[in-house]
Amino acid sequence: MSVRQESIVGQRFGKLTVLEEDKENRTTLPKVICRCDCGRIKSVAVRSLKRGNATSCGCDRVRKKADFWGSRQNASLERKREAFREEMTEEIDTLEAWVYVWLRDVLPNVVKDTTIRMYAETMERHILPYLGNSKIRELTQKEVQDWVGRLEKEQVRRTMNGHMTEGTLRNTLSVLSGCLRDAQKYGLIGQNPCVETAWMIRPKNLWEEQEWLSETDIRRLEPAMASYEDEHGYPLGLGFQLVLYAGITLSEAAALRWQDVDFASRRLMLKYFVARQPVGSGEEPRYGLEPLTGRKKRDVPVPDFLLETMKQIKARYRAAEKDFVLYGADQEPVNLDRMRAALRRRSISCGIGNVTVRMLRDTYAMRAVQAGASSDDIAELMGFATSQQVIRRYMPKGRPDRSELLKRMYG
Repeated sequence: MSVRQESIVGQRFGKLTVLEEDKENRTTLPKVICRCDCGRIKSVAVRSLKRGNATSCGCDRVRKKADFWGSRQNASLERKREAFREEMTEEIDTLEAWVYVWLRDVLPNVVKDTTIRMYAETMERHILPYLGNSKIRELTQKEVQDWVGRLEKEQVRRTMNGHMTEGTLRNTLSVLSGCLRDAQKYGLIGQNPCVETAWMIRPKNLWEEQEWLSETDIRRLEPAMASYEDEHGYPLGLGFQLVLYAGITLSEAAALRWQDVDFASRRLMLKYFVARQPVGSGEEPRYGLEPLTGRKKRDVPVPDFLLETMKQIKARYRAAEKDFVLYGADQEPVNLDRMRAALRRRSISCGIGNVTVRMLRDTYAMRAVQAGASSDDIAELMGFATSQQVIRRYMPKGRPDRSELLKRMYG
């Protein structure tokens, strides 16, 4: 047992009493075995205890995600769920009740489990706190628009800390709209109040707002970004470079194995992404691999200087083909939350301000636009479903004078 872990044995953290070191721990984070006042024994990260993030085994949580969406069942909502199964849809009175049914009885076998978890988290974080108690049959377009307005204010406040973007806001509305579209199919509502609301969210065009990293910014950030290492000295900063110079997402970079890097053709073969998995209270986030589908499954070129860096890393650490390019403990994917936090700290220390992983990818896209790439080229390289997404976010929107346009057309 390490000195640090031994020093907290016997201490209480809320309802948790530390018993001993967790000898079965296979992660790089120190963990200890705790007994909760309710009697449950649980392994908890030392860091979570000292930061106050873990104060119980989870038994005292009310309406947290693991309770409301997980294995624990809400008796009142379960009765409404049984009524729905018996086609007594009039029992589904609130949006919360419909969401409970929607996640458990409508979505399974239609979408992937990871998608359901994402929908559940979006509902819990951004939708139900505002609209959960609303009578679903009385939910109006104005209520939805007022909710979007509140989220937009949150967006202004949170964007500075890298928590919410225009894309997150639009995706949140999309989740609610999909939920209510299914409610319409089952006859719970006549009209979907989200249909006429999307126009409220102003799409951000990076060309007009110039929100990407300049060459000067990149030169200042590059050394701090590239030097980021894990506790064993492995260069995890390579993940940031893959986002910036290859245009892939951080979750795609974290899923790459060396067998997915074709050094001969200078390309990455993207097949998977890393998705967050549900964990218990006080536990560190865990990540698993999910397959990419559609245009997201793709091959992307890598510039020679980055490919050379990757060759050197592979040789230096004698990496096997099945090993992750971004080394993770015990062959697990790297912790994405830590990487995002590390980028934020390092960019602020460089005097650039809060740089997010999304900004790195946006910078790749803007470089492609400036180099003359078409919207179709960028969509294929970056895995966008349609070129319209690229046009809306990245392409310049300047319009020629219409009189001048006629002259060009007809002389």
